Amino acid sequence: MAGRDPDPAEDYELFLALFTRCQGRIQAFIRTLVPDPGQADDVFQATSLVLWRSFATFRRDADFLPWAIGTARHQVLLHWRTRRRDRHVFGDALLADLADVAETAVDAAESRLAALESCLAGLSERQRDLVRMFYGDNQSAAAIAGRWGRSVHAVYKALKVLRRALFDCVTRKLAELSPPLDHTAGGQPAVS
Repeated sequence: MAGRDPDPAEDYELFLALFTRCQGRIQAFIRTLVPDPGQADDVFQATSLVLWRSFATFRRDADFLPWAIGTARHQVLLHWRTRRRDRHVFGDALLADLADVAETAVDAAESRLAALESCLAGLSERQRDLVRMFYGDNQSAAAIAGRWGRSVHAVYKALKVLRRALFDCVTRKLAELSPPLDHTAGGQPAVS
């Protein structure tokens, strides 16, 4: 409905949904640039507050994560500027370069996670159960073997086969997303 005033409750719910989905990646980005856990938490809190306060300016048709990472980047740079008197603080140019690298790492991790989720969905239910019990629930191979009536060796062998299959699947999916390189053009993406 054009001309309708935004509903604060709807805005709040939308913000929470978007923010919760990206919270871990925002924290990871900040922690790569602010190694002290206490300071990183402070920067994350400041970032969260700025995101909420400026959510009214967020375009609803845009992707939330890049907007949030941009805000986090600004907060990290602000954090380091306020600590400039510490002789161990880097200059703005180096901090900007480090932020670029961290942002690229977050993007790459997001792609890898999406590929892994897709590959996990392709496993049988029993295979997914094994992955969930061993990696998600931190159950020992002995506990899984006892539950399934298998040897511990069989459980480790199944995990090894699954890890290799998931690694190959993720690698294949990521390769599908990347343009092929034309090695005759100095490693630049091929243009068709």
